[in-house]
Amino acid sequence: MMKRVMSDKKPAVSVHYLLNLEESQDGFKLATFGKKQITQFITPLISVGLIIWGVYLGASGAGRYYVILGALFLIMQSIVRYALLPIIFKRQFVKYQLGKSEQHLSLYQDYAQLSSAGRTRTFEYSDVKRFCEGKITYILELKSRTVIIIPKRAFASSADQTVFKNTFQ
Repeated sequence: MMKRVMSDKKPAVSVHYLLNLEESQDGFKLATFGKKQITQFITPLISVGLIIWGVYLGASGAGRYYVILGALFLIMQSIVRYALLPIIFKRQFVKYQLGKSEQHLSLYQDYAQLSSAGRTRTFEYSDVKRFCEGKITYILELKSRTVIIIPKRAFASSADQTVFKNTFQ
């Protein structure tokens, strides 16, 4: 088994990729809703709590307004999260052809280089604020609030993927 060593001259891991719509959506979901699945359910739980509180107070008094308010919030959250946001995201993805630009990420000993649209950006590993793993992508959120989405399929081998994950965890 070959051991990979990071150096300043030759990257330990180098990936080239074009993002497709599904990978972009997975990365966007990770970046917006957070890496912990529980954060996706906080606002719906609050809405369900309002409904339960309304039932507890009773349907004849102020309780019915809590039930109506909780149900309204729950319906609106569902529409926005599962219908409106995916439609808007897909429209923006197609309109601006976000996946058409090839990206290249190289990991060196003390820093990483990201090349996209003819520009190269170098960042140190200490600049990475958050690393998340999704179903089909990884995201790196830098302290400058830049989010980098890397598809899992871009890695040539599981060894490259392991080096990548160990670098940022």
